[in-house]
Amino acid sequence: MINIDLIFFIIFAVVLLVVMVFNRKRLKIEKILFPLFYLVLYRTKLGINAMKRISEKYPRLISFLGYLGIVVGFLGMIVVFYGLIKSAILIFTTTNPSAGVDILLPGRQIPGLPRLSFWHWIISIFILAVVHEFSHGVVAKRYGIKIKSSGFAVFSILLPILPAAFVEPDEKILAKKNKKQQLSVFAAGSFSNMLVALLFGLLFFFLLNPVSASLIKAEGVKVIGLQEDYPLYKSGISINEEIIEINNVPVKEVNDFVNIMKNVKPGDKIDIKTNTSSYNVIASIHPEDSSRGYVGVFLSSIKTSTRDDIWWASTFLWLRLTVFWIFIINLFVGLFNLFPLAILDGGRIFYVMLLHFFNNNETKSKTIFKIVNVICIFLLLINFWPRLATYIIKFIGLFV
Repeated sequence: MINIDLIFFIIFAVVLLVVMVFNRKRLKIEKILFPLFYLVLYRTKLGINAMKRISEKYPRLISFLGYLGIVVGFLGMIVVFYGLIKSAILIFTTTNPSAGVDILLPGRQIPGLPRLSFWHWIISIFILAVVHEFSHGVVAKRYGIKIKSSGFAVFSILLPILPAAFVEPDEKILAKKNKKQQLSVFAAGSFSNMLVALLFGLLFFFLLNPVSASLIKAEGVKVIGLQEDYPLYKSGISINEEIIEINNVPVKEVNDFVNIMKNVKPGDKIDIKTNTSSYNVIASIHPEDSSRGYVGVFLSSIKTSTRDDIWWASTFLWLRLTVFWIFIINLFVGLFNLFPLAILDGGRIFYVMLLHFFNNNETKSKTIFKIVNVICIFLLLINFWPRLATYIIKFIGLFV
């Protein structure tokens, strides 16, 4: 099956590469592990005046949010570090481990999440990058730090793959500011991403999700779980069997099953027909309502589709998925950016913290910072290994 999102992504990467080649004189390359990992910067003055206006209009609010961002930044750093250590332990102790980190690319099916389409990816990445870098600039302007440039960036793994943005403050002026102001600038990007995630998360779960439930029709019901010591567990029914009828009444969706069970009393006989067999059970007492019958089963829809009788349903569900991905990407990328690695904001936050604890002793701070960076890189490699191993096996399979 053709992966159209992957094709769009490849075309996008090729176009980016062509644009960079033709504009190479205006570009700057930050060599991380060149030519494997590198960052391409295209400098402009976009947004700098807007950053200045906002910083001057809301100075107290920005200062408050900046200091709050420091607290959230350190908490996020702890959460990410703990999560990667826990994931690394699971990789060593389980037989079929999943990757703790992965590259966020369109066309991929990440376990537990809906498929990420190219357009949802590009919209979410654009919002993520603009909010992140604009916030750095606003807080920097609040403390009188000159913004030398802003612009577009592309993170590259051999080829350009992840579009981004950047704000370039005057590092000499920034270094002269007190530690709280420096930390506020560094933490502003991730903190803003988490605020965006909070906003879009609330919109998704409390507004869009309830509406979308009426726009989707379910087709088929399957067993996904059974409670011990209840009738269906004892009947011999298996997980993933499809329930077709109850007492000769067709069951096409989960609500059909629920509505039938509302009229069942404890002790009633129930005939359940599935796609593989039939089961006769006696209803037991419902654990929360002694007047109702209960069989102890967890169900899920086999297939869902958009209702044809509501013309705007497909558009609404597409927008709902857009909001979902903006929420997810801002949350997880914002958190990951707090990892204390040199190329991330978390690394700069961590280094400023070391300088504070060691009374600006750069020798000690740099030594510990290098050790922590080695640990961070090692953690990332461990967490990425299951995914990398999959790629290696697929690559070898092409020649076997």
